[in-house]
Formats: sequence, C-alpha cells, structure tokens
Amino acid sequence: MYKAIIILILSYLVGTIPTGYLLLKITRKEDIRNLGSGNIGFTNVLRVAGLFSGIVVLLVDTGKAFAIPYFLSNYFESPSLFRMLLGISVILGNTFNPFLKFKGGKGVAAGLGVALAINPYSAIFCVTAFSVVVLIFRYISLGSLTAAAVFLISNTLFHRYQEKNIWAIIFAALLFIAVYIRHISNIKRLFQGEENKIGKRKQ
Repeated sequence: MYKAIIILILSYLVGTIPTGYLLLKITRKEDIRNLGSGNIGFTNVLRVAGLFSGIVVLLVDTGKAFAIPYFLSNYFESPSLFRMLLGISVILGNTFNPFLKFKGGKGVAAGLGVALAINPYSAIFCVTAFSVVVLIFRYISLGSLTAAAVFLISNTLFHRYQEKNIWAIIFAALLFIAVYIRHISNIKRLFQGEENKIGKRKQ
C-alpha cells in the first residue's frame, strides 16, 4: 500500500516537470506563460518558439508519460490497474502543476504517452487521425479532440473484443473527458471561427 502511494506521488511529480516552461526559460530567458495563449504545452511552444522547440516538448512530455506507467506498473500485482493509475498521476502532474500555480499543459502530449503504454495500436490510430485533421484543417486543437475520440472508440472496441481490459476502457473514457474539458475555450473559438491555425503565431 505504501509503495503504491509513494510511486503514485512520484509519478505525479515527474508529470509536473514543465518541459515547455523550462525550455523557453533556458533558451530564450522568457516565461511561456506570458506568451501566446499562456499555456506551457507543446502547441503554445510551437506557436511562439517554432517547430523544433514544439517537437522537443512533445517528445519529452510524451516520453515521460509513456515510461512511468509502462515500466513501473509491472512492479504491482495488477499491472493493468496501475498502468491506468500511474498514467492518470502523470497527466494530472502535467495539467495541474503546483509549482506553476496549478497551471500546466492540456494533457494531450502526456495523454498520448499513456495511451501508447496502455494500447499502442489505438494510440497509432489516434496519432494518424490527429495528423490527418491537422494537415487538412490546420487546427491542432481540432486534431487533439479528434484523436481523443478515436482513441476512446478504437481502444474500447479493442479491449471489449480482444483483451477485455476494463481499466484501459476506463482510462480512454477519462482521457476523452479530460481533453474535451481542457479544450472548452478552443471548442468555442472553433465554432466562432476564431481559433488560430497552425503556422500562424499568436501575438
């Protein structure tokens, strides 16, 4: 019990490592929270600092969110359950950072990392959906929302008819809800035609 609590707390703390914030502080001496949308996630970093910086944030945030649940869950008797719990801990750390006044990213990159740990097949589907939507419509937010929906559907179907992992299904549902809640402002701007397209930096 104590081991589980300690590891879950450590997972949360790993999630709080603010990649986007640290990257811009180190490379540009700027606070990402004062630039663009003010979000520390990869989308805002991409807009204000360019493609390379955005990719770095995406890879680091996705990588740590994948590694924690994928490797540490094997130390528990119920790896499927703890893969979900550890993943949720990392995502919570990413989105609600106590060191940045509980502000963080929108959980998309971290969510992708956990999705890869839980069901890489469905994660590939959601990455494909994200890429297609962004290439066609040029909205990263729309791509993220679509990817969350695709992961929920494909993961649910996979685990219902194949491995029957209820925890994976629950995680997909929670991730879907979290992504949509974190993107409420983006959804409003999409309907109003005011959402910024990729390639257009937000001033």
